[in-house]
Formats: sequence, C-alpha cells, structure tokens
Amino acid sequence: MPLDPHLKEVLLQMAAAPQPGSLEELRAAVIANSARMPKRTVTIAGTRDLTLPGPAGDLPARLYTPQGEGPFPLTVFFHGGGFVAYSIETHDGVCRELCAGANTAVLSVEYRLAPEHRFPAPVEDAYAALVWAAAHGEELGVDPTRLAVAGDSAGANLAIACTLRARDEGGPALRAQLLIYPAADFVNVDRYPSRRENATGYFLTEERMKFFGQMYLANPEDAAHPHVSPLHAADLRGLPPALILTAEFDPLRDEGMAYAEALKAAGGRATHQPGPGMIHGFANMTALSPAAAALMDQAAAWLRTELAPTGERLPALKGERLE
Repeated sequence: MPLDPHLKEVLLQMAAAPQPGSLEELRAAVIANSARMPKRTVTIAGTRDLTLPGPAGDLPARLYTPQGEGPFPLTVFFHGGGFVAYSIETHDGVCRELCAGANTAVLSVEYRLAPEHRFPAPVEDAYAALVWAAAHGEELGVDPTRLAVAGDSAGANLAIACTLRARDEGGPALRAQLLIYPAADFVNVDRYPSRRENATGYFLTEERMKFFGQMYLANPEDAAHPHVSPLHAADLRGLPPALILTAEFDPLRDEGMAYAEALKAAGGRATHQPGPGMIHGFANMTALSPAAAALMDQAAAWLRTELAPTGERLPALKGERLE
C-alpha cells in the first residue's frame, strides 16, 4: 500500500524540523515532540504514579486502571526509544488506549537508559519490575494469574527478554505478549530487505538504529545474546501467545515477521498483524491516523481476549493475520 497520507504529513513536518545532532538533543526533541503529539481521548478509571524496587534503585512507574470492578488483569508495558530515550510520559497515550481497549490494568515502567546504563541493565530492570508486579497483585488491585507483557520497539525487545527469563528462571506465568514493531535481531541485519527498503525517510532510519546499537551494547559479542537478539535464542518453546504488529515502511518490519515465524516454528501460538501504509512509531500517532488507531484497537481486542477469565475466553485467533 502507499504510505498512509496522515503519516506522510507527519514525516514532512519531521523533515522540516531541525535534526538532533547529539543524544542530549535527541532526548530533548523526544520530549518536545511528544508534548505536541495529539492523543486520542479514552476513558479509564484513573492513574497512579509509584516507584518499584529495581536492581540498582527505584524505577518510576505508572499504573493505569480501567473502569469497572476488579481485580483486573495486568499488562506490564515497556516503552520504546532505542534504549536511549523516551519514558512513561511519552507513552502515556499508548498505555491509556491499551487500558481502555483491553480492559486491563497497565503498569508502565521506566528502565535505566543507555549509554549510561548498557545491556543488561534495561533487561534487569524490566524483569525485576515484572517479578515485583506479579508478587504485588493485591496492592495493585489486579489478578496476577492474568498477566501479560507488552512494549513497542526497544520496549518490545525487553518484553521478549522478560518472556525468556520468566520461562528459564521459573518466573511469573504469562498469558500473552503484545509486541509492537519489535527489534529482534542485532546480528544478521543484512538479512532483512526492509532494512534496505526503509533505511531512510520513514522516521526510524538504519543510521539511527546503528547508533542505538552502539549506545546499548558495550561489547559487540552481546549482540548475539538471546536477551538482545531473540531470533538467535537456542529455544523459543514454551513462550506465551504473541501478537506481533509490524509497519510496512519500517526497517524493523522483516525481523518482526521473522520472530512471529520463529515462535510458530517452535510450536508457539503467534499472530503477525501487518500494518499497511504504517511507519515505525504509529502506536503514538493514533490521533492522527485512523488506520493506526484501527491497528491499535485490534491489538487491544486481542489482548482483552487473551487476558479474559478462563471460563470467558473466546476462541483464539487463527491464521497469519487479523482480518
């Protein structure tokens, strides 16, 4: 499909703006752009800011609670940003939409950012937050037996790492993983045509991704670690059902598709939802693009089904795509 016309306008505005020349400028631009980005209006019961104990200090977090009577299922969410930027503030709209659409409490967690804190620090923070949340269901007003992880881009990468650690370390039982344009392979980047086709001009660039990788990984050999590149994990069996969203005009498109195929090849239940006409970051652009909003609504509906009480669950989605 052609590029979504609403997102094309976003790209034109981004191209006309001064481009950040340093990490500090990038972080400042993220904050400014997020403040200007319109958000869809959704209705939830409320939010509560809190801090969670992390392996190296407290982690800021925000709990979103849906309307109605609990206890609700819980989705632990990790924001994207190349492991170097963004926060619970920049992804406030995404979490509100998931909370309302999936009827799940959402715990959005900040983690230490690179290059000040390189791998595995963000993974350690993310997993510590998941373990803490699973053990404090009563305090959060949630049902910890209906637990999911979610994230976008780098946050989706951290969500995947949490599923691997939970399986391998006897951690919390997870009912679902919602992965929005995940980064899944830091090694064989030349394998994916989308890296070349969408290298420039669509918000996330190949050059920017190389920069993120350099900031995140202190040692080049860490690129092959399964908690960095899950497509290089020796075993993907026993992981929770997954919905993987990709964007047509995104360098990460093909590795997201490849991860969905790898999960299915390992015997898991994985659904790939392509995003025709979409660019990386569309989850934050639902107020601008009806097509982006529809995709996120489909994702929320899937998550709601996966987290429903066992006796109320609907038949699992089948096939490669949501229609």
